[in-house]
Amino acid sequence: MTIPLHSSVEMRAGRPTLVINGEPHAPLIYALTDCPGARLPWEEVPARNIKLFGEQGVRLFQVDLWLEQMLRPSGRIDPSFAQRIVRAVREQCPAARVMFRLHVNPPLEWCCENPDECVGYADIEARDEPAWGLRRPIAGDGGNPVRASFASRAWSSWANQHLGEFCRALTATPEGDHVFAIQIANGLYGEWHQFGFLHHDPDTGVAAVHSFRRWLTERYGDDAGLALAWHRPDVSIAQVVAPSSADRETVREGILRDPQTQQHVIDYFRWLHETMADALLTLASTVKTHWPRPIVTAAFQGYFYGQFARNAAGSHLAMDQVLASPALDCLCSPASYTDGARAMGGSGHGRGIMGAVRRAGKLWLDENDHGTFLVGCPWDRHFETSLEDDIAYIRRNTLQPVLRGGGQWWFDFGMIAGTPSFASHGNVGWWDDPRLATEIRRCLELAQSRHGRPFVRPADVLVIHDPWSFCHTVAKRWSLAGFKFGDQPPVGPNPFSGRGMDGLLEGLFRSGLTFDEALIGELATIDLSSFKLIFFGSTPVLGEEARRLIASEAASAGRHLVMLGFSGWGDTQRVNPDLACEVTGIPTRLQDLADPRSQLCLDAATEDQRLEPPKQAPAYDLPPEQVVGRWSDGSISAGFRHDRDATWWTFAVPPVSPDIIRTLGRRAGCHIVNDHNDATTLGDGLVMIHTLTGGPREIRLPSGPVVSLTLPPRSTTLLDAETGAVLLG
Repeated sequence: MTIPLHSSVEMRAGRPTLVINGEPHAPLIYALTDCPGARLPWEEVPARNIKLFGEQGVRLFQVDLWLEQMLRPSGRIDPSFAQRIVRAVREQCPAARVMFRLHVNPPLEWCCENPDECVGYADIEARDEPAWGLRRPIAGDGGNPVRASFASRAWSSWANQHLGEFCRALTATPEGDHVFAIQIANGLYGEWHQFGFLHHDPDTGVAAVHSFRRWLTERYGDDAGLALAWHRPDVSIAQVVAPSSADRETVREGILRDPQTQQHVIDYFRWLHETMADALLTLASTVKTHWPRPIVTAAFQGYFYGQFARNAAGSHLAMDQVLASPALDCLCSPASYTDGARAMGGSGHGRGIMGAVRRAGKLWLDENDHGTFLVGCPWDRHFETSLEDDIAYIRRNTLQPVLRGGGQWWFDFGMIAGTPSFASHGNVGWWDDPRLATEIRRCLELAQSRHGRPFVRPADVLVIHDPWSFCHTVAKRWSLAGFKFGDQPPVGPNPFSGRGMDGLLEGLFRSGLTFDEALIGELATIDLSSFKLIFFGSTPVLGEEARRLIASEAASAGRHLVMLGFSGWGDTQRVNPDLACEVTGIPTRLQDLADPRSQLCLDAATEDQRLEPPKQAPAYDLPPEQVVGRWSDGSISAGFRHDRDATWWTFAVPPVSPDIIRTLGRRAGCHIVNDHNDATTLGDGLVMIHTLTGGPREIRLPSGPVVSLTLPPRSTTLLDAETGAVLLG
């Protein structure tokens, strides 16, 4: 007799734990993609790869599914397609548990019949390319497609009605007994981004404007309240529309919007992200309500890093709202697409603020979509790797989130990437090689063995972010000219976009320091006693409570505090460099730069920095002995100040060099695991070193012993953090 699955995410021994029928499971999943030829588990190649992963011990599988695929002409949901998927997965792995990535988009016909419920764009009319052939359902999401708006009440009603019906219908079948999770998908590529956000400015549609007006009424009450907040005596809620592209791309002070003149844009982006979060959480609640037993809910959510410098237009800024909700159990993202994360020697990190996710009791899952030597990468024809490299990548990409309290899925685009040898093979999965399969088994066994042990990540460095800060900063649309899928903004350390934070994170991973991350709102609750060095990253706006907590709690015990870019320049009502000086005690100003280059020099470490336009940036007034960086005109770009209880550092441009970051950690008295620039992660009782160059290393374990070993070049090595024993190497 089959026992229906009861699944949940529970805090056990300090980690959010996937629990199925009372047993903890390493959250490592194999997933088919949404692409024709790779998405149906009863087809030959997908079936083979499901079986292959099942033979390595994987028991968790994910398959894409659309409500539209089950919608009958009567308007009712028929679950038989979903049933067939479950049966096909279990034919290849009888012990399989299934996660559906369930897309809740309405059919195109619904959008055409309800144009006022669809997304509008400030800079272009909505239009879909003509469809033909076996088209990916998400094709066109990155353009200016005709899609239902997150703000549409009609779409929300349609989606929640059919989602609830799907849950009731599927759980009434034997196949429903084997489903452990529903990942709710919508938005660009199913990832809860605004459609077309890279190149265009959504959402300006009728549904969006009506929703924005309702939000303003709830927030400010009436026209008089709005006029006071926006400093515009003539404004009327009934006449408010979405900001134009020109309004979105205009700033007043460096990179920051001025609340005195641009509160309407700040409010618009706040509404945009709260509305998206509301839509998602309502759907997650529908799953919880209509699934008759405990089930895990998941969604692409919490993206912060690697967001193409378009966080406000299409990221997930309402992290505090999502993390506070009991409706959503798992937050997910692909690993960051920057070279500093993906390339050999890079960190392989995901795109969320994982420390905050873990403390909220949510499970973080990375999407591992890294190509292999077998067939390459379908969106990057220049992609090259080797078997030996792929073993290093598998270890890094699979276990990096595990060491930080999460998990991942292998997302198999290999089946559509080509054939390894026309004469001998057809299409194959990315990992369909005995040597890669063996490595997957080893990683799975290692991850599963950690359950039952207390999760410990002995971090003495903290990085604090405020996703809402992107409502206050500007990032322009990407030009379509020459754009290719997977492109990123220039990698240089740029405080005028989120890439400055990407560079900082990549440098931290390669510094040998152990860090955690937090939201600015956690300052009131997080225990700071273990942290010796705190970076204030994307925190340009610090309200009264945050300023009080920084002064009373953070700036104490001899701690070192690092303010980056425009941190502290705003206080929700004003933008002024004097506000940053009030926090750090370091005189600060905005300076025009004809040549926006800076050089850092801290002890023996150096870093050359160059900004992109605009060419205004912070500058400081400090005695020469406290200067660690200068702009090309000789003005100060970085420095520090000691006071009685703390040391304050300020950098106009975030440092990205591992050497500079490590030197800051050494000055603060932090533990350095590895003083080479390898991607080094400490957590869950393990040390992982991913290296490009290899060579002799001394690894300083947190308990005191020093382990001497020689690392092969282009390799990933796992050590026991207590004994130093090599577990994978």
